[in-house]
Amino acid sequence: MRRAWLAEARLVGGLAAAALAIGYVAGGTLWWAAGAGVLYVGLLLHNAARALRWLQEGTRGVPPPDTFGVWAEVLGRIHQERRGADEEARAAAARVAEYERSVQALPDGIVVLDADHHIRWSNAAAQRLVGLRDPEDRGQHIDHLLRHPDFADYRRRGNPGKFIQIPAPAPSLPESVLLVGLAPFSAGESLLVCRDVTERVRLDRVRRDFLSNVSHELRTPITVIGGYLEMLKDAAADELPERWARPVEAMHEQTARMRLLVEDLLLLSRMESLERPEAREEVDVALLAAQVHEEARALSGVRGHRIEVEVEPGTRVSGSASELRAIFSNLVRNAVQYTPAGGRIRIEWRLDGSGAWFVVTDEGEGIESEHLSRLTERFYRVDKGRSRDAGGTGLGLAIVKHALAHYDGELEIESEPGRGSRFACRFSSGVVHPAPTASVPPGGEGSGGSLPREPEGGGPPPDREAPAAGGG
Repeated sequence: MRRAWLAEARLVGGLAAAALAIGYVAGGTLWWAAGAGVLYVGLLLHNAARALRWLQEGTRGVPPPDTFGVWAEVLGRIHQERRGADEEARAAAARVAEYERSVQALPDGIVVLDADHHIRWSNAAAQRLVGLRDPEDRGQHIDHLLRHPDFADYRRRGNPGKFIQIPAPAPSLPESVLLVGLAPFSAGESLLVCRDVTERVRLDRVRRDFLSNVSHELRTPITVIGGYLEMLKDAAADELPERWARPVEAMHEQTARMRLLVEDLLLLSRMESLERPEAREEVDVALLAAQVHEEARALSGVRGHRIEVEVEPGTRVSGSASELRAIFSNLVRNAVQYTPAGGRIRIEWRLDGSGAWFVVTDEGEGIESEHLSRLTERFYRVDKGRSRDAGGTGLGLAIVKHALAHYDGELEIESEPGRGSRFACRFSSGVVHPAPTASVPPGGEGSGGSLPREPEGGGPPPDREAPAAGGG
């Protein structure tokens, strides 16, 4: 830059010296000086005009026009910056093209939506699965193309990270099923992700049908075998040799366990096949909790558990009484089975801003953290040998999980070895109907947000099985 200013100064000095010399010889020095100034301004305007024309043409890669002085330096800098910007733009375009090719190659459909859920871009898989046309459908609202009430309700509720299943809207995919979900994107935008899960849905249906059919077929022979074993058990004391008493007793116990397993398989299969409860009714939670409490006391028997109940009276839940009973009884039976004699079990029902909570807290041995994420899997057991001795089938928490899905709920599990366990079921506010005037049970804290965890621990009970049976 300094060199450009020196060149400019030499030009101005040369013009001034020439004007003074000519004026000294020919006279009229001021006129000659003025003429030199006009000539300099003209040269500046000429350079400016050439520079402006070069900038306006915007020809990439064309060097700047020949100029002198500061103009040469300025245009040279502009040309250098423009060339660097061109290289960065080409690199960015190459990266964008590479990303677009990778997204186009994905088997999952991707649709970019603006803040108002209008389509901005879609990949080839989305065009095939949803029936989009690019670029014709750009700017269209997504509801105009995904015309399904479940998706419209899901989009209005806004539950990022959750996916729903809907029939494929594309005419080319009849009887196909899509798994769709919205994920937040930059500046209020969102990504619609869709996947063809037709084969998975078909396999799930085959599995459910198989389990249901096998369970139905097993029910009759197990009932017959159980009946005859009951007769043998009654006759064992008087009519059978003593050495047959224990085998008959063991066969009778295992037959009863098989009957519970069949019933749980049928119940789980029925829940998995339904998106919503079979029948909607207003279920009195206080009455249901009292019935489950009595069952827990009978199951506890001589072990003498201290069972506490705190329920906000008057609350009703819209749903299936049998499903709600399965949720409550499975959690309470689990607590009774895996809490040592004399231990405390607490049953709570409370309301908060998001709905309601049914919480069962026990003083059992507790569960290691690595098992918690798998407790709702079918037949998962923390200790396979000892948990079978408790009489469970390994399906209880799986039944609870699938039943809660009918109420837009979820199961939260907290447990620490030596500090017991806490199982909390959340029911969405849409299915909970509180009493007209809320009341607080004696000694209770009223409705609130999160429920407190009981810190006390208990003695070592039998190892806890993960999902318990319909009876534990």
